[in-house]
Amino acid sequence: MKKNKLYIIIAVLTIICLFSFSALCSDWKATPEEEVDVEEEAAEEEATEEEAEEEEAAEEEAAEEEAEEEEEAEEEEEEEDKIAPTISLEIYQDATPTDGICYYRVQANVTGNPSPSVSWNKDDSGGAWGSRKAQVNLYDPSETYTLIATATNSEGTATDSIELSWGCAIPEPEILEDGGDITANTALSGWIRVTESAYPGSSIVYVGDSNTNKECKAYLSFDIDHIGDLTNATVTDAYLVIPLHPGEPVHNHPELAASLVVIKVYDYGSSLDLGDGALGGTEVKTIGTTDSLTDFNFSSNKLKEELQKAIDIDKNWFQLKFGLNGKTNDGIADYYKFYTNTAKLHIEYQYEES
Repeated sequence: MKKNKLYIIIAVLTIICLFSFSALCSDWKATPEEEVDVEEEAAEEEATEEEAEEEEAAEEEAAEEEAEEEEEAEEEEEEEDKIAPTISLEIYQDATPTDGICYYRVQANVTGNPSPSVSWNKDDSGGAWGSRKAQVNLYDPSETYTLIATATNSEGTATDSIELSWGCAIPEPEILEDGGDITANTALSGWIRVTESAYPGSSIVYVGDSNTNKECKAYLSFDIDHIGDLTNATVTDAYLVIPLHPGEPVHNHPELAASLVVIKVYDYGSSLDLGDGALGGTEVKTIGTTDSLTDFNFSSNKLKEELQKAIDIDKNWFQLKFGLNGKTNDGIADYYKFYTNTAKLHIEYQYEES
């Protein structure tokens, strides 16, 4: 009986303890509404984070697309802007004289993208005025030049040309006058007794005939290069002065009185030979023979012309031949004689100052 009461008491105490503990736990447990709020809040936070991530991804994708579009637009714009070159030449400084030359300055008017480079077939300035300007020097009024320029870029090339000719006033050359005497070269002078003998280098020469009825011809050689540089010289006057032998200017004269002394230009070269006694030469003067003749002194247009010819072909000497136009077979020597070193050729000439 006592044991049953004890069991009942323990059972009651146990029930009381269980109810007490259950009440205590009920204080700590969240209400259903609170549990729902927490779950909703977590879900909202998760949704917000996903939306932020999606929004950020969308923004990045949009930025990338925009960058790509801008790059494509720039490339398209750049492609659209590329243009093949064009070029035209223009004289910007007309013909200008200086120091004996006439020069032009020409500029190249160029378009194209990328900016074209320009090359020239001639630039006497050496690039002093930049790559798109050139200078061309002309050195003679007869000179012309075709200036060519080429423009080049990645899209192609273009060329243009311009003809340039002397456009400056042609300066009047300063004409100088000069002149002088040339003495005959005795070593290259002499005389010939026709068909019989030659006397080169003789200081005394004879014009007439011999006692064997042979013609006597005198030869004079003048070294015209000794007077100076006659290149491009124009002969304005020329005359010959030869005094006859003072002691015996004329030997006998019956034959001479009826004859003429004929003076010819005759180029016999660097030596006088018997064969040079033959006919030939260009007549420049005839002088009537008298027994009172004291010199051979004359000028003539033909003498000037022949002297000019010798100068123009740059001969070193000018040579003359003296002879009679006839003779008689009287067996008497009739002649004029003179010293070669007294024969002088006087020249007057003009030339342009170089």
